[in-house]
Amino acid sequence: MSEDGEARAREEVFGEALASLCERLERLLAEVPAPLREDVALALRQEGKLLAWRAVSRAEAQVGRLSEPQAGRWPLLTFLIARSLSPAVALDYAAGAALAVECLVCAIDILDDLVDDDQTPLLQAVGEARAINAAAALLALAQQAILTVAPGARAPAAEPLALLGELQAASLACLAGQQSDLLAEAQPLSAYGREDCLALAAAKAGSLMRLACRLGALVAGASPPLCELFSRLGELLGIAGQLDNDCHDLHASLAPPPALSQPKSDLRRGKKTLPLVLAASTGCSPEELFALQHGAPVRSALSARLAEAITAAWSICLLYRERARLCLQAIEACQPLPPELHQLLGL
Repeated sequence: MSEDGEARAREEVFGEALASLCERLERLLAEVPAPLREDVALALRQEGKLLAWRAVSRAEAQVGRLSEPQAGRWPLLTFLIARSLSPAVALDYAAGAALAVECLVCAIDILDDLVDDDQTPLLQAVGEARAINAAAALLALAQQAILTVAPGARAPAAEPLALLGELQAASLACLAGQQSDLLAEAQPLSAYGREDCLALAAAKAGSLMRLACRLGALVAGASPPLCELFSRLGELLGIAGQLDNDCHDLHASLAPPPALSQPKSDLRRGKKTLPLVLAASTGCSPEELFALQHGAPVRSALSARLAEAITAAWSICLLYRERARLCLQAIEACQPLPPELHQLLGL
């Protein structure tokens, strides 16, 4: 098969899976009381979320583009892992776990934007109070997505209570990471080192990506060692993704407008991201970074040191991606995975 044919085949797999997940998510949303349903659905239609997929796919179809999905990646990962490990697994059970991941991640994203004072399109549209209510509803829907699967569709190796336990553990780990992040804002950069930043990344993004991969393996009835490998794979990819985002956010905030149309609040709030901590450890004084947080012009010498820190942080990000690749190799020694899952993992 030609490269174009292989790409089209992968796109069809993604499209069928996303269409199925969207249909099931809309059925789940129908159970939400009407006054709340509109805001919850709006949250799930934001950029990158599952219900945004149809608009994105239509736009791509109009220009004939073949690409990996940019919306619904989290639930798609859980769903495709489950289906790849066990093609016989019930679609409804795999979809229920995938939708639980989507609802949890959407809720966490809203809460993260609220505590960081990031003015996203959703917050601008509904305001803080309604966004909090929508996030709470999404946390409930994450559990409902697992519990509403028909008993006959359940896999005996992963009963709903086991999946709910994983969901709750990941939620608490991520929220604890967010709490540590908030407490760190009041501390000086000098109090934090590389390992502290990596621990924060593991608690926040690492715990969520770990859940997305682990639930897929559990739903498929994978062996405990294989489930642990998928858990490790997800955690490594989550840490790498968090580091990459932190580097991109700092790099964009140093560029002149309109490089970042909606500036992130990391600098202003004194976040202890890895590139900022590395910058402080390699010559950027607290006074310079404090001034930068409050919109002061970036001097050339400071810009060079920050660029060096960003490069160093990106190097660590690549190290974690390499560790994830090695973990994937260990998984494939037990169970080969299809090309579309490789593409989705980005390894």
